[in-house]
Amino acid sequence: MKKFFLKFAKVTGVIALTFFVSMLVWANWEEPPLSEKLDLKPIHLAVFDLDKQVDAADSSLISQKLTATKGVTACTVNPQFKTVSVTFYDDEVSEEALQSVVQQKNYVASKVNFAAMEGPKCPVPMEYIDFFTNMKRTLCLR
Repeated sequence: MKKFFLKFAKVTGVIALTFFVSMLVWANWEEPPLSEKLDLKPIHLAVFDLDKQVDAADSSLISQKLTATKGVTACTVNPQFKTVSVTFYDDEVSEEALQSVVQQKNYVASKVNFAAMEGPKCPVPMEYIDFFTNMKRTLCLR
């Protein structure tokens, strides 16, 4: 019985070591993204639907005001689809502040909720994807 447990422990140890080494190789196989190498803070995306068409002058004015707002990294006004897309740092500016900048020219802006949209969705739960992404980031030695 003792030999069985000793052999079982060795096999389990070899399997665990093989798994760890393979995860370490997988995490260091490809170059990490530039954002992780430079330790850049994450940006957030907000998309607003407008209640009416935007002419070229208002489009330019909204774009200039958003670009001048502290914390905004980029913005796009799409007059054809009546949308405004903004990428920003959430620790410097809030979505409500961005929405008020868009609404300064008598437009009603409503935030687009991407979670409520229909269509194909990933069958793998996001928690699993996050687990492997975090594990890969932790085991990366670069």
